[in-house]
Amino acid sequence: MPFFFPGSSEQVFSTPPPTPAVMDRLSEMLPDDEPLPDLPKTDRIRLQVQSPRSLYVYWSFKRDPFETLRRAFGWVSEAYSLAVKVISLDDNTEEIYTASPTGSQWVNAQPGHSYRVDVGLYAIGRGFIRLLSSNTTRTPNAGVSRYTDVSFDFFVSPEQFAHVLDSAGYVSDALEVTLEAADEATDAKATRAVARELGGIEVPALTEDELAELRGILTALAMGMSLEDLRGMLSPILLEWLETIRQQHEEALHAARLFEIFRFLLGIEADQFNTESEEAARRAARLVLGASEVNMPARPFHLWMPSMNSGVLSNLKD
Repeated sequence: MPFFFPGSSEQVFSTPPPTPAVMDRLSEMLPDDEPLPDLPKTDRIRLQVQSPRSLYVYWSFKRDPFETLRRAFGWVSEAYSLAVKVISLDDNTEEIYTASPTGSQWVNAQPGHSYRVDVGLYAIGRGFIRLLSSNTTRTPNAGVSRYTDVSFDFFVSPEQFAHVLDSAGYVSDALEVTLEAADEATDAKATRAVARELGGIEVPALTEDELAELRGILTALAMGMSLEDLRGMLSPILLEWLETIRQQHEEALHAARLFEIFRFLLGIEADQFNTESEEAARRAARLVLGASEVNMPARPFHLWMPSMNSGVLSNLKD
């Protein structure tokens, strides 16, 4: 994952790690006797949204772009490689990746952001030569919507919805919505209290969207994800906060410790939580689903969620 600095032009050229699980899933879906049809060679590029945190871009060229480059720059052209530039239009940041030789690529994204992707030629220290520029698209917000139907017939509180999700097997979503219910019952103090206990440092001032992202991060960590797993999906302010925690207390981000904090502060229990269930929980974590994965229900363990009106939250309301 390349490092980048919001608002700056500093970039590090890197290649995303391969994803064998995605390749295996695609090979199952597309057997050898049913190949995809070849598209005619023309200059084209298309950017599509797969999920709040995944984009898919594909492209083709009518002529070999390196041939034109060699005629224009001679031996200097040998320093260039085909590259994909992912541009976030909301915060004016850019990330440059080595382009896949297949003419298509998955890239990470932030929820609720608008993106454009350019494909071109890049050499370190020589800049980016744009060849194709995609359409603009916007990722949806991640997680369960915070908006509810106000009518009596359809209104469901976060507390009730969390129980429905857990019963249906969506444990990751149930835990995240439980944190939302606890925030609703404590004037948004519950998630911040968990985060403060986790890292031993105060949580920075957050917007409502960033607080929702923090609930998703705590859920993913509780489901066994590591900071490295999450790095490319985090907003800068929360990534910096997590990096500070890891530098001071690397063991603080362990899943079992988070569940102990959930139990102590919020009364959330998880039955049969052990090493095996932690691995199953990691696979069920909604926040980090792979590009071709589907969030099918999975129950690595069962959550026991207290009433949000119970005394366990009273110390957070003051």
